[in-house]
Amino acid sequence: MRVTFSVKIVTVTLILSFLMSGCSLLSGPAAKPEVGPAGKPVESKPNPPFLERLYSAPVELYDLEATAGVVFEGINKENWNQAQESIANLQNLWQQAKVSVGEKKGVKEGDEAITKLTAAINDKKATESYESLIKFMGSVGDIGKSYKLSPISDIIAVGNAIRNVSFYVEDKDWQKAASKVKELQGTWGQVKPSMEQVGILGEITKTHALVNQMRDAVNAENKGSFLDLQANINESMGRIRNFFRGK
Repeated sequence: MRVTFSVKIVTVTLILSFLMSGCSLLSGPAAKPEVGPAGKPVESKPNPPFLERLYSAPVELYDLEATAGVVFEGINKENWNQAQESIANLQNLWQQAKVSVGEKKGVKEGDEAITKLTAAINDKKATESYESLIKFMGSVGDIGKSYKLSPISDIIAVGNAIRNVSFYVEDKDWQKAASKVKELQGTWGQVKPSMEQVGILGEITKTHALVNQMRDAVNAENKGSFLDLQANINESMGRIRNFFRGK
């Protein structure tokens, strides 16, 4: 009897503890403070609902990456007619993308970067244009991180890394190119597993080899070899991008 009575007391205690903790859980997290020791807290967007994070990324994010390649080519070759035509396409896609993604982290930064990018292209400033394009696509990549089943942010990260190397190879700034190609290798190594799916494994393997060969071409300061490899990696990354678009 005493044992049974003790068990009942323990059971009741556990139930009361659970109910009390449950009430605190139901009340939700504490309200965000309006001010901290040095001023206002960071303005942050709430994480999207869990199910929303499992949705496919809007196709416009993939199309932005494709168009960024055309914009970059115009900047890198200082073909300002191409750059100006393609920035108009990029702006249109960006407006469409914003309708699809809503107020996610990265949208505000994207607006700022594309404004600077447009101004730099109109002023025909290659370095400022390149840097603004990298920042803009980085913001698009941040938006893509909300879509956990889509590797769009990883694809953009690789695209930006390739553009970084290419920009310095074009000017034969081999020291900076060598630094950027190391970053490309590191980025590729991190994101490669997210893209290894049946149906695209051949291009993943090819891209892996191309990244290593690009490193060798940069270290050998061989611009011609690098440009040949760049054309090949453009094709492979384009195939990877198209494979995941809309999935």
